Amino acid sequence: MNALRLGAVAQGLLMWELTGSTLSLGGVAAATAIPMVLVNIFGGVLADRHEAKFLLGGSSLIGALLLVVLGILDITDTVQPWHVFSFSVISGFVAGADQPSRQAYFPSLVPASAIKSAVTINGSLIASASVVAPTVGGLLIAALGTHVGFFVASIGWFAMFVATVFLPRRGTSSFHRSVLRDLGTGFGFILRNRVLLILMILAFANMLMVFGWIGMLPAYVDLFGGGAREVGYMFSSAGIGAFSGILVAGKLSSGRYMGWMILGGAASFSAIMLAVSNSPSIIIAMVLAAMAHFGNGLFNISLIVAVQLRVPEDIRGRVMGVFAISQSIGLLGGLWTGVLSTLIGLREAMMVGPFILLLMIVTVLSTQRKIRKLHEDPAHDR
Repeated sequence: MNALRLGAVAQGLLMWELTGSTLSLGGVAAATAIPMVLVNIFGGVLADRHEAKFLLGGSSLIGALLLVVLGILDITDTVQPWHVFSFSVISGFVAGADQPSRQAYFPSLVPASAIKSAVTINGSLIASASVVAPTVGGLLIAALGTHVGFFVASIGWFAMFVATVFLPRRGTSSFHRSVLRDLGTGFGFILRNRVLLILMILAFANMLMVFGWIGMLPAYVDLFGGGAREVGYMFSSAGIGAFSGILVAGKLSSGRYMGWMILGGAASFSAIMLAVSNSPSIIIAMVLAAMAHFGNGLFNISLIVAVQLRVPEDIRGRVMGVFAISQSIGLLGGLWTGVLSTLIGLREAMMVGPFILLLMIVTVLSTQRKIRKLHEDPAHDR
């Protein structure tokens, strides 16, 4: 995850250096997201049909090689915007196979009683990567250039490839049907389960409506005269908040209040991001970003635990593949935020998504009793 975050920071900064355009930043996000979503759709089926550790290893090795190539183009001053776009498309395909494989593989290593702890630990590692990688990466890039970010990130991807060699096998589904029928199984399970359906809608909306600001960070810090170092600090502020929220969510025994934790976390994330959009200084923005992502940490961990505990093992890959799509959708938020910012301004564009998500949360809160009454233990759902 450190490699993933560092690569994203370097990629965004390089495109901003080359074009100085928020539309280009959004375009890079879309170039990554669209193939990622397409592969996510089938990635869950692949994770159930084929050994997940091999999918993880292959995607990690390809990811490392891609970063090395982009780093070489950068250090030789031959890199062009189309190179970055092309890299984004290919990396989107790679990440699209990687995400559902992770979602399906790691829960299989622990019993159901330990799912919450496992999800919390995994989420903590992801959030800590959002602190360490962007801060160190921002300092390195500011001092030595974006190519250093790509080369260091490639080492992280290669390390993951090596780690997969020593991981145990998860096993595969013994019964195979057509890919489309397998896809239908995953989507059908979600559609038949109203709780999972609403949770998935919230996950998609949260990423699509609010996370577009991450792709705009180079342009956002430029409003305050900042550069690579400040981009790293903003990433890290968000990561510190998310890490804290994840730890709190893992420690709390939400019990019959899990639904309130999910909705409350998403609502606080949206509301505080409205304030981030209008921050008068970079320091205040960092504090607000930490507070906002604390709420997002509560939301994400609570939602993932709720979903994982309600999914049978034999179709986990297909169902979690759908959930993985929601993580990719966040990058598409960068596209519409970038386009809108060219029309109405960056701050105003950043406010639109959080406002829409707040309206959705109020609607769910007032109309969906099963979500309000959601229990940590599925046996107590009412």
